[in-house]
Order: sequence, then structure tokens, then C-alpha cells
Amino acid sequence: MTYLSRTTAAVFFAFLAALSPWGTQSAAAALSLSAREVDFGDVGPGETARAQFQIANTAEGKIRWTLTVSPDWEGGGVLSGEAGSVPSKVDVTLASLRDGSGAGDYPVEIRVAAGRGVLVVRRTLAEGPWREALRFESDSGGRTLFVKFNLTGARARPTLEAEPRGIDLGDTEPVREITRKIRVSNSGAGVLRWQASSGAAGMPAGSARGRYLSLHNEALQAGGPYAPPAAMKEAVQATGPWGAEKGYPKSGGPGCALRILLQGSGAVLTGRRVSEAAVLRASVGDQPPRELILEELEGGRFEATVAEGLPEGPHSLQLLVSEGSVILEGITARDSRVTSPPTAWIRLTPLSGTTTRETDFVTVRMTLADLKPGVYTDQVTISSNGGTVRIPVSIAVTGEAAPKHLTVWRYTRGSDVLFTSQPEKEDPRYIGAYQRAGLAFRLYGPGTAGTAELYRWYNPEIGDHYYSAERSGGRKSLQGYVFGGAIGNIATIRLPGTRELYRWFNPETGRHHFTTDAAGEGMGRRGYRFEGTVGFVLR
Repeated sequence: MTYLSRTTAAVFFAFLAALSPWGTQSAAAALSLSAREVDFGDVGPGETARAQFQIANTAEGKIRWTLTVSPDWEGGGVLSGEAGSVPSKVDVTLASLRDGSGAGDYPVEIRVAAGRGVLVVRRTLAEGPWREALRFESDSGGRTLFVKFNLTGARARPTLEAEPRGIDLGDTEPVREITRKIRVSNSGAGVLRWQASSGAAGMPAGSARGRYLSLHNEALQAGGPYAPPAAMKEAVQATGPWGAEKGYPKSGGPGCALRILLQGSGAVLTGRRVSEAAVLRASVGDQPPRELILEELEGGRFEATVAEGLPEGPHSLQLLVSEGSVILEGITARDSRVTSPPTAWIRLTPLSGTTTRETDFVTVRMTLADLKPGVYTDQVTISSNGGTVRIPVSIAVTGEAAPKHLTVWRYTRGSDVLFTSQPEKEDPRYIGAYQRAGLAFRLYGPGTAGTAELYRWYNPEIGDHYYSAERSGGRKSLQGYVFGGAIGNIATIRLPGTRELYRWFNPETGRHHFTTDAAGEGMGRRGYRFEGTVGFVLR
């Protein structure tokens, strides 16, 4: 008996009727699939094939459908969803995982994803042709989708690899042009034919839109312990045995953690599994950690929503690898300040190519001369006969070249004092809770001799700002505080035309007060104690 004639093995999903009604249904309601068969062709060891089809209700309203696995396959469970008159997408992934336990045997994984639901089943199959059936059932009837493939002992198809997975230019002055390169290679067999394009067209529905923060450190391509890239050195703190995998942070086991400071109302993490059983947990601020749902993407990558519905403003995100191992690529922060750049600000060279085993390079030229100060995001897409890679591009244009002196404005809310040299770039919902109290003092520009950066932190629980010329915060405990970056440079010695910036502290409330008034603006009568001098500011 041939593989194709095995009725029992060919029936992949059993018939299961929906158990609960879904409101009033039209008599003509029926489940509809956009395809009857998906042919993945030849699939060799380590290769993955993907397909997508649509499922719908032929009448108005919605009906519920259900998928269950045949006992011939391991794993499974139940996958269910809703089908309406507007078709919804269902993704099917077939993977030949590796050489099997015996000659000619191959472990195969089929993954079916609909919405946020995923059904994964595995089975060891012999080399040769196979035709399996996916049976979708509803209370208005069922439909079958056949999955056809041929297992081979050798790699059979090209596989697109593109690095880096994101371009994060950080905070940049409006220079004329910035250039980056994308490496394009083929990790599979045959000839890879690829094309490069720019713009957000083709971005998957539901993909995170916002500022991309890359964890990739180009200087660590050769490996070694991981350290954040220069653009993220103040925003990322790594603890545990993190290694560098082609410049990306790779967890060395359970206990690896990252603390990431970001601006926005939510965040989405992208990365790759190193082990199948990888488990990540995330928390924001003092929230208890929760396990992340790792949604599978093309190329063995995943996407996970780590935070959503946050108030606009700075936040501290904690990521913990509690099981297995992962490689993390970057964070997309949902930031209301993000806008789209002008058309054609990105130029790509070349726009297409072919590769077998060699590496091709796409030059990305980004013109900044016409960009006004602000945060911009875009996308470069590499499409091919071996998959598609979408590479986010983010940049924050800071305005004119850094001045020698910075004007710092004072904002107040009760006894809390917010200092900022760029009120126009603060999140409106963050600074909007404060009243502008006028000019506070002036700070020095970056690189001025005898100065150090003046850093800002904020504790949203008690409504308190803290300032220090030390990145660690000095000897203060900053638990519960969110790092807000540097607002300028403060003199560490008395320079001409300067005066002291004083710090006061209330041990009962845990709040601080900063002022150039030697008398503390009367805060001593309100339970505050004098703690000394932060540094020297310009009058």
C-alpha cells in the first residue's frame, strides 16, 4: 500500500461539530474555504514551507468552526475560530525538523494558526509523497483542505536570510545622508531570486507600528558576551549569561533578564527560539510578571506583545527568560510621536539579485536633509522565492546641531518639579499634567569640559522626579523610578557664571525637591531635609 492510499493516515483532522450555537443563522449559512489543496512541493531536512488561505461564512453573521487532531499525530488539542462574511486568514506551516531516528525517517511538524490561536502537531514520516487532510467543522457543515508535500532526504528549496532584522538610527542630527547595508544570503538549496523595496506597503495586518528599538550590536558579530549597541547603552541593562549571536542577545539559560527603558503606550518584542520550550515573562514597572504568548512568524521567528494600554510616557520594561533559550532582535514601541517620512527618502541599491552560496549586499541610503525634528518609521522589504523579510527603519531627528548652552524650563505639579530642555519633544500627556513655571536655569551642551550629563528619573507611583550627574543615581535607591535620559550637561566644578543646584528630600513621602534657591523655597518647613549639591548650572 502506497502512502497516498492510506486512508487512516491521510485523514489528519477528525470530524467535530461545534457544541454551542452562534446566534440566529441564515438557512444558507455555510463554511467556505478559499482553496481545496495546498501543494508544498519538495521539503527537505530543516526546511519549512508556508501557505495561507481564507475561511468565511457564505451568509451574513458569524459561525464557529473547530479543528481537532487525528490520534495518528502527537500534540494537537483543539483549534477554533469564527468565520464571518468577511474572510479571515488561516496560516499553515509545514516543517521537516531534522534527520529522524532511523534511515529515511523524518519528524514533521504542521502548525495551523488562526488569529491568536495555534495548533501544532508532529509525526515521524517516511521519505516520499504525502497528502494529509485538514477538516474544518462548524454547526453549518464542514470543509476539508488537503495538504500535499514530498519529503526528501536533501535540501530542496532556497531560504532567504537578511541581516540586520531592523535599522535603528537612534537620535540623530539632520545630516545630509546616512548609509547602512543589509546582508542577503541563501541558507537553503538552489538559486535565491530576491527583490528589495521600501515603504510600508505589504506590512502584515496587525503588525506593530511604532518606533523600532534594535538590540543588535554590529560590533559583536564575532560573538562574545552581549552588550547593548551605542544607541541603546543608556536604555538597556542586561543581567545573566547573555551571549552575542551575530550581534543579537542570546540567553544562556534561565535567569537571563533585560531591563529596557522606552517611551510609548505599548511594546512588541521580536526574536527567535533557540529551544522549542522557551518561556519568556515580562512586566512593566511594579506590575507582576506574566508569561508572553510567542506568536510564530516566517523564518522561525516570533512576535510577542509585552505591554499595551499603558499611559503615554516613559516606562521600564523587564524581560525574563524563565525556560529554554531565545535570541532577541528588538522592541517596537507604540509611540504617538511617530510619523511617516517623506516618500522616497530611502534609496536602495541594487533593487534585485540572485544568490546561491555567496552573500549579496543592499545599500540603504537615507536622506535626512528634508526631515523636520521628530520620530520617523519606515520599512525595507526583501522578497524572494525563499521567503520575505520586512526590516523596520526608525530614526529620531533631533533638530539643529547641539548648542553650547541649553535653556532648561521648570514645570511643577504640587511639590514635584519637572526640568526639561526640550518641552516640545515631551509627550503631551506626560508634560500636560504639569504647570509651566518659567525658565529654571541653563545647562551646557554635550562634550563641554568640566561637565557631566544630568540624568532624569520619574516615579509614577509617588509622582516624584529625581536628578543626578551619575548614571547610577548615586547612593539613592531608585526602585520604582523610570529612567528618562539626560536633559543636558551640568558642571561638576564651579565654572564662571554658575550657581548651585540643590537637592532636598522628604523621608516621610519619599519625594525630592530640586532648586537653585539656597533656602530650598521653604521646603524645610514642609518636612524636607537638605541633601547637598547636585552640581553647578548657568544663571
